[in-house]
Amino acid sequence: MKIGILGSGNVGQQLANGFLKTGHEVKIGTRDSSKLNDWLKDAGANAIAGSFAEAAGFGDIIILATSWAGTENAVALAGKDNFKNKIVVDVTNPLDFSQGTPPKLDSSFGKSAGERIQSWLPDSKVVKAFNTISAFIMVNPKLEEGNPDLVIAGNDSVAKKTVIDFARSFGWQNVIDIGDISQSYLLEAFAMLWIVFGFKNNHWTHAFKLLMK
Repeated sequence: MKIGILGSGNVGQQLANGFLKTGHEVKIGTRDSSKLNDWLKDAGANAIAGSFAEAAGFGDIIILATSWAGTENAVALAGKDNFKNKIVVDVTNPLDFSQGTPPKLDSSFGKSAGERIQSWLPDSKVVKAFNTISAFIMVNPKLEEGNPDLVIAGNDSVAKKTVIDFARSFGWQNVIDIGDISQSYLLEAFAMLWIVFGFKNNHWTHAFKLLMK
């Protein structure tokens, strides 16, 4: 399958590596392709870089891995027609750094990033996923104290099943479907718990697990 990724930072690159290792073709879209020179040297023949529009047009599935401040512009530059009828995996967190760190959360029920993206792309199937964990354990999420859980949300059950299958191919043993796209707010607030803990303890490889009796 062809995967288009918008965003050339750690999140985009780590997810790209996961898709490449599981046999997919990947094009990362970026405003500055020179950022990807080192990544391209090691990524292999199935990895290419281009503009946001080229990546979105290339992908059967599109991953939004931009910083929140640039997400709406990235979608516009990518061209909304390139998203039509496709699964869009939203990995963004709506963070406000205007008062320093840790950032504040710019999200609420009805105005979560996931819901806003779904409203920008009404003909797409948006699934919120991978936003509550470090980029460096999005693939092969095995920690010394156990395996964390991944939580997702979205309106389309088939799209969510596709994302769950991808996650399991990356090594996620337990993926929790928390409901429709309105539940993106809970995932974004959950990400803030992860972020605040990270800043407080200067520790960035932690993750969460739901335990049941």
